[in-house]
Amino acid sequence: MSPNPMRVARDFGRHPATWLPPLFVMLILALALPAIYLGGTLDPSANLRGLPVALVVEPQTTAGFDAAEQVREAIAQHVDREAIDLVEMTPEEEREQMAGGKIVGAVRIPADFNAETARLVSGTPGPATHAVVHLDTNPAAATMSTGLFTGHLAPLVAEVNTYLGMVEPTYKAPITAATATALATPFTIVTAPLIPLPTRTGFGTSVFYYAVVLVLLGFVGASVIHPIVDSASGFQPSELGPKVQRRRYTHLSRLHMLVVKWCVALIAAPLSAGLIQWMATKVLHMPVASPWQLYLFSTSTIAAVALSALTVFAIFGSLAPLVNMFFFVALAMTSSAGTIPVEATPAFFRVIANFEPMQPIVSGLRSILYLNSVPLSGLRTAWIHVGIGALLGIVIGLIVTSCYDRISIFTRRPSQS
Repeated sequence: MSPNPMRVARDFGRHPATWLPPLFVMLILALALPAIYLGGTLDPSANLRGLPVALVVEPQTTAGFDAAEQVREAIAQHVDREAIDLVEMTPEEEREQMAGGKIVGAVRIPADFNAETARLVSGTPGPATHAVVHLDTNPAAATMSTGLFTGHLAPLVAEVNTYLGMVEPTYKAPITAATATALATPFTIVTAPLIPLPTRTGFGTSVFYYAVVLVLLGFVGASVIHPIVDSASGFQPSELGPKVQRRRYTHLSRLHMLVVKWCVALIAAPLSAGLIQWMATKVLHMPVASPWQLYLFSTSTIAAVALSALTVFAIFGSLAPLVNMFFFVALAMTSSAGTIPVEATPAFFRVIANFEPMQPIVSGLRSILYLNSVPLSGLRTAWIHVGIGALLGIVIGLIVTSCYDRISIFTRRPSQS
């Protein structure tokens, strides 16, 4: 007499081994994912430590009352040194550092600042003018960098503006009521990008999302390659809708199986990178100054992520999707500096950013897409990190699978599992 299917299903569903492990995993994810995504992004201003900002005073055209020096001193003395890493530099250094993505903004006092300030009370004929202090932003940096920069520096510069209005310089010309009103806030604050981005860059977000596409393709691609190759070898059945296919088993060692999966990933990487770039540039019209450089970097990124993710599958088996998801996606996104600068994340994320894969990928793409691949932009370092990541994935995979193959109870033969 055949068993009752309903009873079998009920008994199977009630057994703790059926529902307890997945329930435990879901509850862990319910705690871990908001802790990672929300904990790393909810309060960037409070977490801000060492945001790189420049203070630039251009050589002044006139001497006398040095208002530019007073503004410089006031900003340097009262800036929050814990949150802002303020570095004084020349205009040439500012442009070089900005073009290389090394600073997120600059407070710049132009060369005519003293002259324009003096005109307020000198009685010089001509239309009334105000001196200007520039807050130069860098839209090529992480998208929230501009908000953090202006949020910390604009109020400080406004306070300095009021302070400077209280200082009474000695001038021969009489101070009228209109002049006194103008002197209450002797300069204007102008916020604008020093080096604007081209159009169709998503206001500086295209780098982050392009990096997400590359990492996801490598990670998800490995998640697809792993079961498909296992099914092709007969190690597990393949299921497509209602159709289930069980192929004849071909025994391969863990090492040889991993090498086969790596080869599939290496074939797929350049083809996938080409399709991604074609969609981004030809269909969606994203501007790219160096197409071949972007293609080679994208291919290497997809390959490095896929090779490493396949190694994780070979080592951890059924736990690999969780390990890959946390390492390549959850933790990597928050520490990537793609949208929030790493200086504005909690200390934990600033530490893991040193070995998480997405930050060098974002840095390399930012150099190629926004910064013309200048030496200071970090492209060389990004290439090194991607290469080291791929090499570590290969070496660890070779070592661990070779060790597994030497232990008989770790065989992948279904009849002995």
